Amino acid sequence: MEVNKTKNRSINIFVKAGMKYGLLFILYLATAFALSEIVVIGNDYIAKATDSMLAGDGAQIAEILIPLLTMVVLGTITSYISSLCGTHYSTCIQKYVRSTLVGHLLMLPYAYFDEKGSGSVMTKLISDMNEVGRFFSEIMAEFFYNVVTVVTITIYLIQMDARLTLVLYATYPLMLFAANYLSKKIVSITKKRRNSMDDRTETAYDAVQGIVVGRSYNLYHKMKERIYVIIDDIAEQGCRSTKVSSMGFVVKNTLTTIPIIICYLFALNETITGVITTGQMLAFCVLLGRILHPLGDVVFIINDMREAGVALSRLNQIYQEQPEKLGTKQYDVSHVSQNELAIRWENVTFSYDGRNQILNGASFTIRKGENVAFAGGSGEGKSTIFKILCGFYERSGGKFELFGHDFNTWNLQTARNCFSVVSQNVFLFPETIWQNVAYGKIGATKEEVIEACKNANIHEFIENLPLGYDTMVGERGVRLSGGERQRISIARAFIKNAPILLLDEPTASIDVGTESMIQEAIARVSVRRTVIVIAHRLSTILNSDRIFVVSQGEIAEEGTHDELLMKNGIYAGMYGKEVEADAESRN
Repeated sequence: MEVNKTKNRSINIFVKAGMKYGLLFILYLATAFALSEIVVIGNDYIAKATDSMLAGDGAQIAEILIPLLTMVVLGTITSYISSLCGTHYSTCIQKYVRSTLVGHLLMLPYAYFDEKGSGSVMTKLISDMNEVGRFFSEIMAEFFYNVVTVVTITIYLIQMDARLTLVLYATYPLMLFAANYLSKKIVSITKKRRNSMDDRTETAYDAVQGIVVGRSYNLYHKMKERIYVIIDDIAEQGCRSTKVSSMGFVVKNTLTTIPIIICYLFALNETITGVITTGQMLAFCVLLGRILHPLGDVVFIINDMREAGVALSRLNQIYQEQPEKLGTKQYDVSHVSQNELAIRWENVTFSYDGRNQILNGASFTIRKGENVAFAGGSGEGKSTIFKILCGFYERSGGKFELFGHDFNTWNLQTARNCFSVVSQNVFLFPETIWQNVAYGKIGATKEEVIEACKNANIHEFIENLPLGYDTMVGERGVRLSGGERQRISIARAFIKNAPILLLDEPTASIDVGTESMIQEAIARVSVRRTVIVIAHRLSTILNSDRIFVVSQGEIAEEGTHDELLMKNGIYAGMYGKEVEADAESRN
């Protein structure tokens, strides 16, 4: 049932947009029909005037001049209104789709971005969205305009001479067959080209983000080679697409030229035999020129529609994804007293791929105000525990309670307000220092930002900058040192003032001088909070109230530093190796 609901949503994103602005589309079709009718009526005036003159009735040009000028004025106004409606309709559709899709994308689970990668997502949002824009602004508008033109003129031609109209459409099946054959080839090529564009964006993004590593290890030629291979593949597919499109252009011209010759000869014969008048033959020839190109275009525009359909399908893939399960409850945790349970896990299991278990029945409890740490080897599940605590991933099984309530019942945004995260991999937005700190609290004042920065031991540094708090930090904070970025992230945690502080070894890559400042700031932000630390260096968690040792996805050991050493188990072995390594490094 959920799958069907998802499919309906993915199909309806464009249908909903069309229905929302359907009045504009109806007006566009009405004006297109009116414009075709004006052309038909104008030709009818000319046909009758021609027959009248050839019959010697002495028709005067002045008699048809005013009606024709009226037709020209009406046609100009109608054409303007039609163009205005079509443009406005396509703009509204694009705006609706973009805003809806981006809004949905922001609500997708963390796992989606972890799996797809930034290159694929960005290509869909930029390249595919541009193709969808072209579809609504050019392809669809031209398609319906041509359909209305063809239908209107065909009705008039049938009334004039049904046999002539039949001759006109006799070659149409051949045109449909050729267009269908070419479109299948184009769609196949387009899918491959857009997948290659995903790879190109991902590779280019990696090259820019990893420029320091690339320069340090002289990977310039290897990275360039990797990008060139992808670009060559895209270029090759582009050439193949161009060849098929060019073939389509030739076929279209051929298939529209042949009917013109045949229809002209047949019309001449119909005139000679008296089936139609000379004026009607003249009108037919004029309208033939008006209908043949739209007739051919309709068929080959379908090719463009199918090619754009690839982009529509790729965007639908985003819209098909289920958003995060937000929950409904917004619990008040202010009444929770010290030493009551803040977090309770019971037999929690988790797997990224559904096969390999990362967590295998992890169980632990953390009291409010307690300072705990998770230690263990690489790949044992420490980081996964953090991701589940923040709701980035949903556990496969077991129980997870936050302040006494099942985590699944929490409104996810409210639950995340209970956590402040300080990681060793700090992310800063390419904005000012003030804005980056203020992101910790909606509506934060300048005074609150300054107070948070003072507590994080970064205020004096900021004040000495030429632009102070208005200093731009650059992409990902590259204009600041690691310690400076870290203290700004701590200031952000201060201003959020969440009851639970998650620390992912924030001093792991910091020099000794800066580490003492960060440790002091962390000590301040930890006051009256529940503190949970991922420990990469055991020397940083010696004073923790409790240490959980994670091994093979389970809590293998639990206790204080001294208690764990006395057990002489996994933790004692890890600590002994770290002490030996530190001693060797000093020697």
